[in-house]
Amino acid sequence: MKKLSFLFLLVSLGGFSQNVTITKVIESDCSSPFVKTVELYVDGTVDFSTEVVMNYMLNGASWADNQIDISGFGVQSDKFLYIVRDIALMQAEFPSITFSASNTLVVATSTNGDDGYQIVLNGIIVSQFGKTETDADTDTIWEHDDSVVSRKSGVPDNGTWNETHWDYSGKNSLDGETACNGGSGIEAYLNGLGGTYPLGSGSGWTPTCGTALVDSSAVCDTTASGATDDTYTATLGFSGGNNGNTFTVNATDGTVGGDNPTSTVTGTITVTNIPEGTDITITVSDIADGGVCDLSRDIDSPGCIPLIINEVLFDPAGDITGDANGDGIRDALDDEFIELVNNSGSSLDISGYTISDAVALRHTFPALTIIPANSMLVVFGGGTPTGSFGSAIVQTASEGELNFSNGGDIVTVRNTLDDEVVVFNSSSAGVSLSDNQSVTRDPDITGSFSLHTDANASLLFSPGALASGAILSTNSFSENKLSIYPNPVTAGYVNIKSQTSEEKHISMFDLTGREVLNTQLSSNKLNVNSLKTGMYLLKILENNNILTTKLIIK
Repeated sequence: MKKLSFLFLLVSLGGFSQNVTITKVIESDCSSPFVKTVELYVDGTVDFSTEVVMNYMLNGASWADNQIDISGFGVQSDKFLYIVRDIALMQAEFPSITFSASNTLVVATSTNGDDGYQIVLNGIIVSQFGKTETDADTDTIWEHDDSVVSRKSGVPDNGTWNETHWDYSGKNSLDGETACNGGSGIEAYLNGLGGTYPLGSGSGWTPTCGTALVDSSAVCDTTASGATDDTYTATLGFSGGNNGNTFTVNATDGTVGGDNPTSTVTGTITVTNIPEGTDITITVSDIADGGVCDLSRDIDSPGCIPLIINEVLFDPAGDITGDANGDGIRDALDDEFIELVNNSGSSLDISGYTISDAVALRHTFPALTIIPANSMLVVFGGGTPTGSFGSAIVQTASEGELNFSNGGDIVTVRNTLDDEVVVFNSSSAGVSLSDNQSVTRDPDITGSFSLHTDANASLLFSPGALASGAILSTNSFSENKLSIYPNPVTAGYVNIKSQTSEEKHISMFDLTGREVLNTQLSSNKLNVNSLKTGMYLLKILENNNILTTKLIIK
């Protein structure tokens, strides 16, 4: 459980990490013990003793009726293998190829030019030569008496029969060419044909999955103060869907919804009502429908508490104006700080929580660190913080310094379960960290980050206070009897009413954490007609009173 509330990852295209492909079938005119050969190519590492079954279709019988035991190959990796009747005869026909126990297996099964072969890897048919339950004598397109059949290069083998994926030397084309009957030998004949006919030639047979899992997120539905008393919603994006197969999408907890790659090319899978503290795995697979996509993504629970990073000072000014901790000394490390806000009407115990950046652990909150309702806490890098700091709780870094990077950093607060609760990521904040001032939310608590002088031209920072320098109100909207209706929204607008006539600052976020609306509301009616149907987080700030709630648009 170590992911943040908004988590973004990329995953490469999925496919088989191992595969076994039938690449050639040779049936010659040599007499007993015959030159009858099946060439395989192993992609990745495969244990033939436990993972592979080779079915043999005799005269059009069921695949399940006959098997050729090839467990003797053992563990093989990234190479061509040969199933033969006699090594000495093979060596005579292919004098430049070395056939040994490392690449060749002698079997007693005698096959003919009208028979088929099938490879089953870990219960999945991955390669097949021959039309199912059909004798090649009655379907002569793949009849291979005294001839060579070679799989075309660069055509993925999806485990089904398709005669267009093969090159045929022609029935009885080996008659008179074999060394056993006075000819130049099969090797010379295949070399003359060129292409993928020579042994050990060709590539590009392992199929890959064209569907990819992309951005994922985990967003708290609510933010009560406990470690497991909320739910969260996970989203997982995908591309390359609608490939003709039916996908099965499952999650280890919660309710699966949103888009499905069965019918959607690019979309988002949504899993709702996941208990806080419960990590999940989302699986996306078309294996049951004959596909090769078997994808998964682990998504860790966020820590859902009403804690907000409101202001961070990465770069104190070089003179005394950079003395953010008020101890009369400007120090590049001591005067750095991070300001947190308890954005709720109840006290918040963060004892044992930690602050880290991209490099190291920077601070562990001591026992009995309890932030009162709608109040702030400031952690300085060091020194002797002097002043009231708006009556905020003030601490100094337990590791001796914060040492945040002016060039870009990721500052993370984790709870005692090591869940990421809140994160400041400079790459997504889009604001300079090296302008001799802090970066602060504008407006406080609900806004995006900006330079402090853009929020208030007269202050370089305001630890423990709002950007204006004012003290955070401890009032809550529950006291002001705020009402929001209708919810769900069905007509393109929602009423937001309180007992005051103050202008309200409204911001809305989708379930990936992306801000989709930011506006000032002077009336009671908020127009949401431009937003798509779905669930959003609605944040309302009025005269330093704050409410965060879910809003559903239908």
